[in-house]
Amino acid sequence: MRRFLIFLFLAAGASAAGDDRTNGLAQFSGALERLAATVAPAVVQVQVSAWCASMPANGEDVASLKSCRVVGSGVIVDASGYIITNEHVVRNARRIRVMLTPKPDHSEDGLAPSGKRQELDAVIVGANREPVGKRQVLDAVVVGASRDTDIALLKIEASGLPTIPIQQRRQGPRQGQVVLAVGSPEGLDNTMTIGIVSAVGRQPTPDFPMLYIQTDAAINPGNSGGPLLDAEGELIGINTFMLSETGRNQGLGFAVPAAVVRYVYEQLRTRGVVRQSLVGVLVQTVTPGLAQGLDLSRGYGVMISDVLPGSPAQAAGLLPRDILTAVDGASISALPYYNAMMSLHDPAVPVDVKVLRGQETLHFQIPAVAVDDRYYRDASIDLHESLISDLGIFGKALNSTLALGLGLRSDTGVYVVATTRRA
Repeated sequence: MRRFLIFLFLAAGASAAGDDRTNGLAQFSGALERLAATVAPAVVQVQVSAWCASMPANGEDVASLKSCRVVGSGVIVDASGYIITNEHVVRNARRIRVMLTPKPDHSEDGLAPSGKRQELDAVIVGANREPVGKRQVLDAVVVGASRDTDIALLKIEASGLPTIPIQQRRQGPRQGQVVLAVGSPEGLDNTMTIGIVSAVGRQPTPDFPMLYIQTDAAINPGNSGGPLLDAEGELIGINTFMLSETGRNQGLGFAVPAAVVRYVYEQLRTRGVVRQSLVGVLVQTVTPGLAQGLDLSRGYGVMISDVLPGSPAQAAGLLPRDILTAVDGASISALPYYNAMMSLHDPAVPVDVKVLRGQETLHFQIPAVAVDDRYYRDASIDLHESLISDLGIFGKALNSTLALGLGLRSDTGVYVVATTRRA
């Protein structure tokens, strides 16, 4: 990032030494100022009172539960009050409130002499001149949420709101592209940072089920759910998480691509859930070490690691160690491609699957089970319905759909979501 700014500075100096009207760096700065004033009112702070799981300690396998406050970000995508944020921001929420960012308004500056207005503008400008106590804060409800993509859709009762629409983009993100992140890092609302697209189609670990946009724009706790924008202010992603050894920004931020956000938004807006076709298999990435250890015929791709008992996959004849080569005619090279194909598949028709078993290619037609994000709600914590006080746990009664969605080998019993105290 430092090299990028140095390059801009040198280029600006070479093209227009001392002339701000033609100075490239000044033009770039002015463009960012105008962009900030345009997009900031469409970005909100999301304030959540929730039940949070603390990290297991002293050899415990299950997290304990405590009341907590979560602060994240969101982007208004529809003027009637629909807001996109991260699922993990609103998970197990008891109450969700949204603080709107005011539009820049200089009307009250007329109360001060013109000289004083200039002094004020040098200190407090734009949306940040509005005291927090005067900000509009509205209750929000969850329309739907997708845990797999970490996207949630909220609704507030308002109209005529400024928006950053999710548009069908002609071109995807590009490595080296200048991007802006907007949100509430550490609760500091209306914060903008700048960086570049470090990589596209990034899979943080081999078994991660999603592909992300990687950016070096500063992203910290509280940025989750905020927009990642291009230089024209168009949404290219929703900031989701960072990789850090310190818990603070290290230039490794990740955003859900806009194409995924758009698909999930349309599903949540129309159905309240995101539908996915499942056949009852667990899958993992094939690595050279795994292939050598299991004596697989291929050292890359996606392998079936387990076939759930009583599932359509078991009935069709799929086996652990089968390597998936195609789903519905599309080649499968990594986990995100498999997940995408199963999300796009119509559960009313069988899934066309090809696998490599040893040196033999086999073809299967497998009936699909439609599972949507209702199982996300089924696996979430309800303080009154989920509490089993005698055992000190929050649990959910298992059924076949919940077991299939969670990838469990049994569909009977109680699924432990969290504990209330140490065992």
